[in-house]
Amino acid sequence: MMSGIADAQLVFRTRFDEIMTRFPRPGSWYRFTAADWQFIGDVLALSRRSKEGLISLLDDPEAVRMILDHPKLFEAMLMSRRAALLSPELFFFVVVRHTLKRIGVEDLEVADYVAVVCAEFGCRTAGEDPDPNHVQSLYSVDYIAAIENATGQERFFLHMQCANQFLVLTSLYPDFLHRRAERRGAPDVDFYEGVVMNHLDAASRHGLACEFALDQVLAQLAESFPPVRRAMNHTVREYLSLGQ
Repeated sequence: MMSGIADAQLVFRTRFDEIMTRFPRPGSWYRFTAADWQFIGDVLALSRRSKEGLISLLDDPEAVRMILDHPKLFEAMLMSRRAALLSPELFFFVVVRHTLKRIGVEDLEVADYVAVVCAEFGCRTAGEDPDPNHVQSLYSVDYIAAIENATGQERFFLHMQCANQFLVLTSLYPDFLHRRAERRGAPDVDFYEGVVMNHLDAASRHGLACEFALDQVLAQLAESFPPVRRAMNHTVREYLSLGQ
């Protein structure tokens, strides 16, 4: 057992720089591309003058939030072939925001966090399988022991990494997890849902969460994650094709 714990700790320490690099940074709209803004303008502006007026509002963060909340954007993403050319940040923000508002989760920061995580971890390259095996191999006795024996800073980022990976799997690939559970007797979505909630809650109570201004967002998401996850599952099945 001690050898397994030591091996897991070594793996986590070698991956710590990568975890830091892939730490999700809130503010999806700061990473929108020129093509994203062009798409937004084309969808919402009916004339050249109105498009120019729309562009003039982009320096106002509150105006940007109102623009991104427009229901026409969600409809356009489902109907337009141009949606395939948009950034993951715009795509997931609009989809997640629309989905969460439908179930009464109005906090934009919560939607933004889920969108950032989905954009970072939920987009696969061609030929890549959304197989959670590589993630589950970390969520074991050795993995838990590694978190317990990590330094305070490392523990926070490991809680975040685990929560984020399973947030994507349970939100975007539930059918894959269902099939895997049926074939192999592996834990189903409900189990991984609990993993997400536990690690989000643990991360929210860490001192670094306050420094990153994420403590309230993580706590709110941990509390509301079951309905958030089910709403995301509905959106994926009804509207999206993510290669399940």
